[in-house]
Amino acid sequence: MKYIKPIICIVILLFNINVNAQRLTFSSELGYFNNDKNLSEISKVWQSYINAIDTNADTSHFWINGESDIHLGLHKDGLLNTYNIRKLTDTIYEINTIAYYPNSAIKGGLINSIYKVCAIHIGNNWRLMNYFDAIKSRCAQFHKGCVEFYIGSGAAVDYKAMRKSTKFANAFVRDYNLTNNPIVYITGSSIDECTSMIGLTYTPIRSHKRYAGRTINNIVLSTRLDHIHEIVHAIMLPLYPNAPLFLHEGIAAYYGGASEKDYKDIKITAQAFIEQQNVDFSNNDYLNIMLNKDIPLSNIVAAAIIEYALQQGGEREVLRLFEATNLDQVFELLNIANNERAEFIRSLF
Repeated sequence: MKYIKPIICIVILLFNINVNAQRLTFSSELGYFNNDKNLSEISKVWQSYINAIDTNADTSHFWINGESDIHLGLHKDGLLNTYNIRKLTDTIYEINTIAYYPNSAIKGGLINSIYKVCAIHIGNNWRLMNYFDAIKSRCAQFHKGCVEFYIGSGAAVDYKAMRKSTKFANAFVRDYNLTNNPIVYITGSSIDECTSMIGLTYTPIRSHKRYAGRTINNIVLSTRLDHIHEIVHAIMLPLYPNAPLFLHEGIAAYYGGASEKDYKDIKITAQAFIEQQNVDFSNNDYLNIMLNKDIPLSNIVAAAIIEYALQQGGEREVLRLFEATNLDQVFELLNIANNERAEFIRSLF
């Protein structure tokens, strides 16, 4: 970590040279120390891919085996600089890129992420592939039901936890009658190890908590193998990408709890807080209230709404709510008028 700051400073200077140029730039030193002709070809494919994103064109043909770009959200906006393309094997190269946002509040720009995508040579062409798919063979692998587990070198194999996760995922998919998409479950000794396994060299979204977790599409990143909260995200996020984050956090908290506490416990904590502080749910500021410094009250409210929907009409009623694209539509589907919202939410507790 002690080398990160100098590197970022150099990168910011490099970016400042190109802020008025095209959105994707390449370091002037790219390939300076070797004569690898593949770097130029890979650069052209990578540039064409970013250009295709910018014009909302179909990008599927850039990827092998029907893959999708798990880092799409990182380089969809802002400025990008590819500072290194490195050979991993005779047919696979690693593309190192930095996402930069010149309009950030931090003077000089904000380094949003440093990440890797790979290029693989197939026939006479170069195709893109996710970094994890290039290195996952190095991990211990276990496929159980709809969950594919990949365990990094710094983590222990926990068969009991894997059985728990698989049993839950299979039951959840069955009960909600959902498409049985595979869940990629990556675990390591820390979130930093997990993120590095998918090519995220640096991201400001970090946590040093023992049982931290993140989900990117159908990929779970966690320091434990039975992170039910994140498994729910990995199932629901790909199926309902337009549903409010409020609902996604609610259903994950209902089934998987939050901050190592199950839903029943965090609901009791919320009940006591609401009563003691006389929380006014007509004021949207309640969405920003944190319980125990790390659990948003809004997530517990959303979980309580999931509980209510299950009581009213089971899993089908819950899925009906996920047709909403914003918070107002959620309450419309619940038949709760604007002037009834505050009392309705309070009644949930």
